[in-house]
Amino acid sequence: MLPRLVIHNTISLDGSTTGFTANLDVHYGILGSYEPDAMIVGSNTAKTGTQFFCEKIPPEDELDFKKPEIQPGDSRAYWMIADSRGILEGLMHVFRRSEYSKDVIVLVSEKTPESYINYLRERNYDIIRAGAERVDVKQALEIANERYGFKLVVSDSGGILNGILLEQGLVEEISMVLTPEIVGKNGTNLFRDIEKNGIRLELLRNEVVEKKYVHLVYRVLKG
Repeated sequence: MLPRLVIHNTISLDGSTTGFTANLDVHYGILGSYEPDAMIVGSNTAKTGTQFFCEKIPPEDELDFKKPEIQPGDSRAYWMIADSRGILEGLMHVFRRSEYSKDVIVLVSEKTPESYINYLRERNYDIIRAGAERVDVKQALEIANERYGFKLVVSDSGGILNGILLEQGLVEEISMVLTPEIVGKNGTNLFRDIEKNGIRLELLRNEVVEKKYVHLVYRVLKG
């Protein structure tokens, strides 16, 4: 069984995910209002996003090799990070320490380097292995539902992962925070990698946030 899946992102007025400074309080405040069980993030987005959490990557300490103690009533989401190539080796503790994360679950494939698997196991990260060459996101979500009981997952990622989710028909809603900036030709379009034509949407609601941002929510129409 698949959990319900929502795409959430902050973009410029011309649809870019880069070239401007996102308001993380607004972004994660709206994301948190969904009360998701987990967020799913691609490795490239996660690696780029380290700059938002720390100016310089801190060294690991003893606590980074232990699972965090989760207190009763902790409403934060787990982070599921898809990283079949192991590009986040040496960085994973940054996400585990984040105030927005309850803990990190790493999605890998059969081709993920064994040295990276060992790195994760030494630090007590939960691992979901799904897919041959790359992470099979649909299978990983099914495992997450079965293993952890996740009912709602929000994608907080970039164009590659979100394109896969949309093309596989896994997305129910798209939540966008519009930032009043135009990035121009150096921008990175969120849905640039989608090959499927005619993904139709229905506007569910719109709201002005802090007199500056616009929050738009769309339902993805199936078929």
